[in-house]
Amino acid sequence: MKTTWSLWCCGIVSLFFLFSTNHDVRSAEPLRFYVGTYTSQDGSKGIYTGTFDAAQGTLSEPQLAVETVNPAFLAVHPSKPYLYAVGESQKGMLRAFLRHPKTGMLLPHDEKEVPGSGPCHLALCPSEHGETDAVVVANYGSGNVVSFTLSGNGKIAKVAADIQHVGSGPNKGRQKGPHAHGVYFNAVEDSIAVPDLGIDQTIYYRIDPVTAELTRSLDLATLVSNPGAGPRHLAVGGGERFVYVVNELDSTVSVFDRKTPKSPELTQTISTLPEGTDAATLKNSTAEIQLHPNGKFLYASNRGHDSIAVFAINKGELKLIQNAPSGGKTPRFFCLDPSGRFLLTCHQDSGDICVLAVNPEAGTLQPTDQKINVAKPVCLVFVEP
Repeated sequence: MKTTWSLWCCGIVSLFFLFSTNHDVRSAEPLRFYVGTYTSQDGSKGIYTGTFDAAQGTLSEPQLAVETVNPAFLAVHPSKPYLYAVGESQKGMLRAFLRHPKTGMLLPHDEKEVPGSGPCHLALCPSEHGETDAVVVANYGSGNVVSFTLSGNGKIAKVAADIQHVGSGPNKGRQKGPHAHGVYFNAVEDSIAVPDLGIDQTIYYRIDPVTAELTRSLDLATLVSNPGAGPRHLAVGGGERFVYVVNELDSTVSVFDRKTPKSPELTQTISTLPEGTDAATLKNSTAEIQLHPNGKFLYASNRGHDSIAVFAINKGELKLIQNAPSGGKTPRFFCLDPSGRFLLTCHQDSGDICVLAVNPEAGTLQPTDQKINVAKPVCLVFVEP
């Protein structure tokens, strides 16, 4: 795929943004990244890879790592040379790939059909002390959650659990039934949190570290968002105490205090848009949410307003301090680099990935001149050295 560099802003990122940090990254090796996409005959062909220079905030030209259909979301194993992807389609697939350590190219390793339809998100549950690697998949279309065990050589062994969500919400166009939209692993609790857009709930499951079976537990209560909110993704802060759920349908973030996991409290619901902005007029919907590594700032993306909402955190409470232009159209996904000095936005409709500089003291974002073209990017993950 031919990739071109282009300027989308005339601002110059200050040396403060580029070099002020609590640790020296100027001599660090570039980070490998992978991009999941929606594929088409005249667009993306699969998963793309490149490198990111965390000292300069620059991206290399991406290369096709492997051809595969609709690798909508990716997960990299933290200690083994494997990458997993959900193939988002009516007949969904979970695919495993073997990573080349130097070139970043991917070799198809295994695949299994996912029971249900429309797999959109996954999470790896890496093993420790001889336990079993597992991967859990959320199906948007059918609203069920499926866990798989993984063998020692990274292959997908078998389905360990298949749990169907039930219910609906008040939004007749989007909430006629359940739509599991995310999967988040908590190693402290051996649990999986699943935001479900269709039923306005985030459901917790225990995951067995040996069998990868999922079970509901009385000591991990469901998080209930406002009716019609549409929970999509989440981030966790404050030592696992606070859960921030981004709601796709009403452009808000719900803040839950899990000081007592049996009885979590919805303490705040805050808009991701500037005061006075009408989400319906913009046809705005939120997409991704992530916490800064320092735990002081939270970020959420707006599709329609095409911005990144920046929140300051004070004892779990959020305050909107900026709506920064994302640099393209429809920021379906973004992520912070491991140093927390840059934020990378994946724009589904403009077909590009842009780099924003992060002020580590204020949390605010500033545009840079870094942009690469990737058709229909949906997800970006880093492989740390």
